[in-house]
Amino acid sequence: MSTAGMNTRWHSLKNLNKTESNEISAEVTLTTESLWFDGHFPGSPILPGIAQLAIVSDMIRGHARMKSRSVSVSRITKVRFRQFVRPGDTLQMSAAADATDPSAYKFRVLVNGQIACNGVMTMAERAG
Repeated sequence: MSTAGMNTRWHSLKNLNKTESNEISAEVTLTTESLWFDGHFPGSPILPGIAQLAIVSDMIRGHARMKSRSVSVSRITKVRFRQFVRPGDTLQMSAAADATDPSAYKFRVLVNGQIACNGVMTMAERAG
């Protein structure tokens, strides 16, 4: 498969903000045309776990950019995938920095009010 198609916009990140409880939140709508669904799985497409983690990273990096910071993922731990995410689903996402390690974000991805994915994503500051 060509990697050129992977550069197309495959989700829409909306309502990115920080709540009063210092939690980053966003809503994501997945396009039905996403190449992530192509072949995963024929007749019953679901979003791969790696794509769910990419959306979480996009949310955290987007929040950092709003604060004129640049970050990248340095580690992902304690990840659990619990629900299928299907084409056209809208996801409610949240992440909160850990009190003892502000570079580690505990995240949740909800679909239809149920946890689809959760875990810890650690970010590192990028130069420039």
